Amino acid sequence: MNSNQIELVVEKLREFLVDSAEFTVIARSYSYYPTLISNNENKLLFECSGSRIEPYDIFLDVRNYYSIKTSCNCPYNGPGICKHEVAAINKLIDLVEDEEVDLTRMIEKKTFISPTTAIPHENGIIDVEELNKMEFAARTNYYSPLTLTSINKNRIEGVYQDYRNDYQLSMTYDRSNDLLALKCSCKTATNCSHKMIFLKDFFKKFGADYFTVNFEERFKQRTMESSEFDGLLEFEDIFEMEISTNGVKVKEKVNNIVGSNDSLFGLFNADRKEFFLPKQSLEKGVYGVAIALEKSKNSINDVFPFLGKMDKSNTKVSTKFKVISDYNFSDALAKVDKNRYKDLILNGIQLAESFGKHRYADHRIDVVKEQIKIFSAIVETNPEQTLFLHQGHKSFIKKHCTELTISEEEIIPVLKITDKKPFYQLDFKIKIDNHFYGISSAKLLIAPFGVAFNEFFYPFKNSEVAFSILKALEKPQMNVVHKGIDDLMNTVIAPLSRVFEVDFSGVKAAKIQEEPELEKHIYLSDEEGQYVVLQPVVKYDESLVSPGSKEKLWEDKKALTYKERDEDFEAEFLAEFKALHPQFEQQSNYFYLTVEEALESMWLMETLDKLKKKKIRIFGLNDLKSIRYNLNKPSFSIGLSSGTDWFDMDIKVDFGGQTADLKQIQKSIIKQTNYVELKDGTVGILPKEWIEKYKKYFKLGNVKKDKIEISNFQFNIIDELYEEETNTPKFLQELHEKKKRLLNLKDLKAIPKPKGIKATLRDYQKEGLNWLVFLHENQLGGCLADDMGLGKTLQTIAFMQYLKNLPKKDSSPLPHLVVAPTSLMFNWLAELEKFAPKLKVLSFIGANRIESIPEIQNHDVVLTTYGSMIKDIETHRKFEYNYVILDESQAIKNPQSQRFKAVRLLKCKNRLALTGTPIENNTFDLYSQFSFLNPGIFGSIKHFKSTFSEAIDKDQDEYTSELLAKMIHPFLLRRTKTQVAKELPSKTESVIYCEMGKAQRKVYDHYKEYFRQKLLEQIEEEGINKSQMYILQGLTKLRQICNSTALADKEKDYGNDSAKLDELVRHLTDKVNNHKILVFSQFVGMLSLVKERLQQDGIVFEYLDGQTRNREEKVNNFQNNDEIRVFLISLKAGGTGLNLTEADYVYLIDPWWNPAVESQAIDRCYRIGQDKKVMAYRMICKDTIEEKIVELQDKKKSVAADVIRVDKEKKSFDQNEVERLFGMS
Repeated sequence: MNSNQIELVVEKLREFLVDSAEFTVIARSYSYYPTLISNNENKLLFECSGSRIEPYDIFLDVRNYYSIKTSCNCPYNGPGICKHEVAAINKLIDLVEDEEVDLTRMIEKKTFISPTTAIPHENGIIDVEELNKMEFAARTNYYSPLTLTSINKNRIEGVYQDYRNDYQLSMTYDRSNDLLALKCSCKTATNCSHKMIFLKDFFKKFGADYFTVNFEERFKQRTMESSEFDGLLEFEDIFEMEISTNGVKVKEKVNNIVGSNDSLFGLFNADRKEFFLPKQSLEKGVYGVAIALEKSKNSINDVFPFLGKMDKSNTKVSTKFKVISDYNFSDALAKVDKNRYKDLILNGIQLAESFGKHRYADHRIDVVKEQIKIFSAIVETNPEQTLFLHQGHKSFIKKHCTELTISEEEIIPVLKITDKKPFYQLDFKIKIDNHFYGISSAKLLIAPFGVAFNEFFYPFKNSEVAFSILKALEKPQMNVVHKGIDDLMNTVIAPLSRVFEVDFSGVKAAKIQEEPELEKHIYLSDEEGQYVVLQPVVKYDESLVSPGSKEKLWEDKKALTYKERDEDFEAEFLAEFKALHPQFEQQSNYFYLTVEEALESMWLMETLDKLKKKKIRIFGLNDLKSIRYNLNKPSFSIGLSSGTDWFDMDIKVDFGGQTADLKQIQKSIIKQTNYVELKDGTVGILPKEWIEKYKKYFKLGNVKKDKIEISNFQFNIIDELYEEETNTPKFLQELHEKKKRLLNLKDLKAIPKPKGIKATLRDYQKEGLNWLVFLHENQLGGCLADDMGLGKTLQTIAFMQYLKNLPKKDSSPLPHLVVAPTSLMFNWLAELEKFAPKLKVLSFIGANRIESIPEIQNHDVVLTTYGSMIKDIETHRKFEYNYVILDESQAIKNPQSQRFKAVRLLKCKNRLALTGTPIENNTFDLYSQFSFLNPGIFGSIKHFKSTFSEAIDKDQDEYTSELLAKMIHPFLLRRTKTQVAKELPSKTESVIYCEMGKAQRKVYDHYKEYFRQKLLEQIEEEGINKSQMYILQGLTKLRQICNSTALADKEKDYGNDSAKLDELVRHLTDKVNNHKILVFSQFVGMLSLVKERLQQDGIVFEYLDGQTRNREEKVNNFQNNDEIRVFLISLKAGGTGLNLTEADYVYLIDPWWNPAVESQAIDRCYRIGQDKKVMAYRMICKDTIEEKIVELQDKKKSVAADVIRVDKEKKSFDQNEVERLFGMS
């Protein structure tokens, strides 16, 4: 092949892939690596390993590029081709490009035959059964639309569009010649896939009888027959019929018709009975599903599912039989109980496809196994009568069908050997109910999955029996040349007696009554490195047999004498063996487990122990290559010792003399496995119970050789150690006592209100003060994380006043340093002056602050901002403070930030953090805050990320969330408004759904499609991780357009169409006279649009965003000026630090990724001091990305209910989220 031919072949193969496979299937195919087995004139066979033991076979027929055919024997039954077929085509592309396969023939020009397909019919009624037998090219993808363009009584036309071409299709009925013809402009030599899609659409919209002369009358009659008014009214009295390219539509002219007064009262009586009578399983006259086997001479020629109306008892299909196939699958499913019949229909179609595909092929083991598996699923899921035998008549009606009862009796294949010198005659038979029938008997109908006989069907129990019978059916009788009994034994009897019951009556075999010695054995072996095979065997003296097999126990092969086997002993052993694992109950003759199943919960080790105790001998254990496991049960020892700020756990884990390395155990626990690599190269298995008990110490501690060093700050996790130590060390007792005191706030020492505090402390605020004092006395740092509006500032001021009031021997002359955001400075100054006027306060901010440095030591409290603190860090480092207090401590959440690095340099006796949201983005936010409070509590950044952040934020690991919550619980106090502020009025949160107008919707859809295409290309080229910036850009733009088209593009004028703005102004106009209202938006541009509308309507408002400097003045104006009715606030600039209790209505114009940020905004007015009912509204545009944002956040799991929330502001997106948000799936 030259380079142009190679390029053309590759292009055609890739076009076929795009047309024939789902997007998700193509993505999954990349982890499969098929191997080319054979190539016979562009008909290729590939093998591909999958989830089962045997590889899958994939067939590709690429003789013609316009009629590529593929098949695979995997169980996939979804739309398009499977992932193995996709992988095989990709492999073929590689082989073509490497010039290892020549596909010149595929692109050779062909002489096209007529593209017309004759549709089987009778008087215009399409024969669906005959149509089902016709073959069409492979399915094309399901994204491309088919549109019907014109319709009349004799012709229907349509267009099928894919990404390359438009194909014109037409179906025409020539009544004079009685010819129904289907044409497609693609000029494909065979029945193309476009025709198949046209037919499916045609049947869905019109049915099989559209081209009949009296179609409309037939349709009306069907409609009336299915209604309750048949015989009472005419169709035209109550219905209207409309025929168009959209199909046949029936509209009701009259609503709520009942036939008579009797039926009217009967209706109500029936309704009443529904409350008291038990519910019937199915309504009489509904449809059911069954499976049909089609007889042809002495064999089963076909198999298919069919639909039928149920009999009066609702137990069997009775009338109106109709074959179910791909064409009418949806219609059939709509008529039946989906829960009851969906799996039966799918399995039936799958069995029909497999049977049809391999009907004329030699019997292959993989095909037989597949069909037995499918048929077993049919029987298991539908134990009631589901099987009929169709006598092969042209019409498929009950008259030509026989019900088959599925029998539980086992079919026994028999081999009869007769000595007819110079041959041994071999006759293959089947034994049913102790009667023998020749395997080719006309009374038997044999399929790959069972035998039909009389009115029964006998499923094959396993594929070995099925395959043996099918092979015997090819030669029901054989004559073996007489070469002596030894040859007969080796070539015939020994191999076949495993499956066949051998009848020796023709060669005078004799049975010997003898009591042999019996032993139970189990042999272990590997299969493909993925499975462990366990084979039970019974030893009779020196002979080994599989329990339940048919083979003989030979005493003298030449004399053909054999011993009688102990069937009871074998059956008991087999039952005992199957009880070892649930998987064995589903298997027969060949028992296997995956390596993971064998090792789960130490099953293999414990089972081997059980078997040894029962004196069942095990063979092959040391030869297993798939398991490099140390099969000794581990022993454990744990000791405790104390350091200065930590304690050590000395742990030894021993596997039969092999000691496990603690760092290896730690790695296994973090990876959530129970395997640990030992020094001799084997792998030890840790009991799950031991891991569950001690894994928290490995997660939290610093592992050093044979010890785990644990911080004393982690005293809340020592339960097991304290309970198990008989001689509890003193340090452990002290830690346990500390934990006990913290468990209940009410048990802490009650601290009276400090003298000098000019405020009444609520009960929960007193408990907060008690907690702060407890932490102080135990030299522990803490985080006060009460809901916004519950007085964290007041509790802290009361605590500072308490410290000042202490006797000189207990107090410190050092000042406290309070670091807060700029927006909260005026609030701190106001509350210190109001609640603790005797505390001397220094505001260390502003251009002249350097002049105040000498005054620092002369004050009780020094106030500064985060920005000023960073600039002045060298100054602050020269001083030692009593407490460093961080307000809105989430400001230091990034450990790489200047803020965090600066606060770590501050010298102080103790530390305190205040925040309503310790987690803003993810659990990693906690690392910096608690490392500041209690240095060393979490260890290194790397350790915290791998142990906690990834497990909680990425894997949603609930155990790790709870463990982290338990760790920080002693140092964190959080109360919610619903817990403690009982006097607060109610708060109601609602959603206002806004419907975009046509103009706004058009702009939104344009940008959505633009970003969808752009992201598909970007992700394909760069991958999902390198596309995050573009994803955020697209999401932000779509969210802005949800607000207003004016925000779509600064360069281009899209007008100002905004459903939200119109709805918001309507609400404000209605409520502004009697209520004060807060309006939040993330986008300053949107707030500007709101400003313009309010100015036009004469509504007086206040405004605050990130550029506002006089925040205090703005807040006071809104709170105290009755003329100011609305406050427009930027979500990020004004979401925290403001007290706006005059407002009682809140509007959030655009949804934010993190619901906590929205809650903060609402809590600007819903806080202590609020005396009005608060109404909060979130505004969402329907059928947009905003709904998906809310939906995405709703699905995020909340872990460790107080603080460890996995809800987060979105910073990155995985593939599934992007596809969902931009409508790619």
